[in-house]
Amino acid sequence: MDDLKRLRSLDSAKWTKYGPDVLPAWVADMDFDQAPPIKAAINAVLERGDLGYNFAALHPLAETWLSWVERRHGVRLTDDTDEIWTFTGALHALELVMELHTEPGDGIVVFSPIYHPFRHAIHDSGRQMVDVPLGAQSTLDAERLDAACDEQTKMVLFSQPHNPAGRVFTTEELQAFATVAEERDLLVISDEVWADLVHAPHQHLPLALADERLRERTITLGSASKAFNVAGLSCALAHVGSATVRNRLNALSHHVHGRPSSLSAAGTMAAWTESEGWLSDTMLTLTARRDHLAARLAAEVPEVGFDPPEATYLAWLDLTRTSLGDDPAKTLLDHAGVAIDPGLQFGDQAAGWARLNFATTEQILDEILDRIIGAIKNGVTP
Repeated sequence: MDDLKRLRSLDSAKWTKYGPDVLPAWVADMDFDQAPPIKAAINAVLERGDLGYNFAALHPLAETWLSWVERRHGVRLTDDTDEIWTFTGALHALELVMELHTEPGDGIVVFSPIYHPFRHAIHDSGRQMVDVPLGAQSTLDAERLDAACDEQTKMVLFSQPHNPAGRVFTTEELQAFATVAEERDLLVISDEVWADLVHAPHQHLPLALADERLRERTITLGSASKAFNVAGLSCALAHVGSATVRNRLNALSHHVHGRPSSLSAAGTMAAWTESEGWLSDTMLTLTARRDHLAARLAAEVPEVGFDPPEATYLAWLDLTRTSLGDDPAKTLLDHAGVAIDPGLQFGDQAAGWARLNFATTEQILDEILDRIIGAIKNGVTP
């Protein structure tokens, strides 16, 4: 396979963590080449030797992001670019705001199963995780949230669209959430880096605009990283709706914020201004891969539970009715040569689950599925 040969030549974590006999479908990188305008923009910086202190490269990012969200999703987060901050990544922004707004021992809500760095950030900072499990079909349960909160609960780490479940939460779910957030006076950090990878007919709605009560208590995180396969550029933006948090950010030493590089800015600008056609084509491919995955699982191993995601290129697989055990990812790595993410990383209730990245070629995906399906049919055990 020419595609496999190219991928094996990369230095990315996805393709180097495991040996040459393992097919990786774990970390959230796509196996697709980046959009030509992104490469051209980065190469242009190199060709003109513009690698000095090019601070001006970052200045257009705020308005470019706001315009992109408006064009792509039909809404505008703000007309005030002073409410936008740049960071080296969504987690950089999340952790800094969490440190500014909460104290060790304070409660931080997550809707589990949840992106595991959220869990690590809470634990590593000495905060307390308030674990609110999603309901059936990964629905958001506002009553369950309210029951889990107490006077020490100060913040919610939200994922919209949700990782790993792939849900695009509805307006009704978000408005019910807003009621609790207002009553409990919760600050909300909404990680929306998956916003541009929503499968039709679903549509992304930024959390901050879902209900007026969320506007001034939400920090919205955005990046080109997932949609355009450029996580290595390390560039993210945050719309800070809370005046309190804006004041605290402004009071910090400027260098604490971090600064994306001029190469990061060039690539991100090209993604949001010149690469929408590439993204639209990629979304058609991702939806086709998702549907192919769903069809094969339903036909060949119906005991595997799978609700096709409304967004992302991540499959959240219920493998509890197979022989693969509480950590099916380890069993498949050891016995089938496939690397997927362990469910237990995303929540203590996710034993027997796993997350699979289907953003690859159909040929590679079929080989991954052949190995997984073969292991299940053969009754492989830990």
